[in-house]
Amino acid sequence: MNLVNGKVSSSISIFDRGFLYGDSVFETILVLNKNPKNIELHLSRLKKGCNCLKIKNLDLKLLQRNINKALSDEKDCVLSINITRGTVKNRGYNINLAPKKPNIILTTGLIPKYPKEYANSGIKTKFSSFKIINDNDLSKVKHSNRINQVIATKEISKNFPELIMCDQKNNIIEGISSNIFFVKNKVFYTPKISQSGVEGVMKSFIIKNLKKNKYKIIEKTINRKEIKNYDAAFFCNSVRLIWNIKSITNFRYKKNIHINKLTKIINDEIFK
Repeated sequence: MNLVNGKVSSSISIFDRGFLYGDSVFETILVLNKNPKNIELHLSRLKKGCNCLKIKNLDLKLLQRNINKALSDEKDCVLSINITRGTVKNRGYNINLAPKKPNIILTTGLIPKYPKEYANSGIKTKFSSFKIINDNDLSKVKHSNRINQVIATKEISKNFPELIMCDQKNNIIEGISSNIFFVKNKVFYTPKISQSGVEGVMKSFIIKNLKKNKYKIIEKTINRKEIKNYDAAFFCNSVRLIWNIKSITNFRYKKNIHINKLTKIINDEIFK
């Protein structure tokens, strides 16, 4: 069910600031058996994003009621939450033109189907030719200005279903729609998100479970030249979960027991 401010609808005003300027934040949540997975982490990031963009007066209790309504006729789906600054009477960037309350837009859709080997044996990937632009003030926030990622998808293909994105200094940041981890011996490494990129919910969930299972995690700057320094790598996001990386361009990784163990841990948690 699709809702706009609690009412069944699949349309918004052309004067919605999310549409006009990308003045909004969003979350994409896997729902299984009517259970939105990691909903607390998603809502926490949503709230932080609103605070960062200074989108005020988001009623979290109302949002939860709307989520329950949107899922009333769904069992397994992908739930998208968009919080925009609202619908304005006059165009212009000025935040003071915005209404007092934001718009709450919920949509549900089918869970994407990917070839089983993506999750089972992994995928090949390469570096996107499009670089992420640094923005200290907006790093980690899942705002709706995703034009970097939109343009980068032009290079996605059947052979390379996900790509690695770097910043202007060729430091690895993330996948187009995922975070990335590397493994060396028993230690997990992931790029530090400080000047660009999105701090993914699945990334946070994985780090939590790695710590729970006594693995060491290091967040650090990882340059694209350093991929050969690691034993293995994988992508992750809230809908796909974990996709092992078989190769980056012409450099191949071997199967990794620690990624296999982690994949089982995450799958057991999500599908329980």
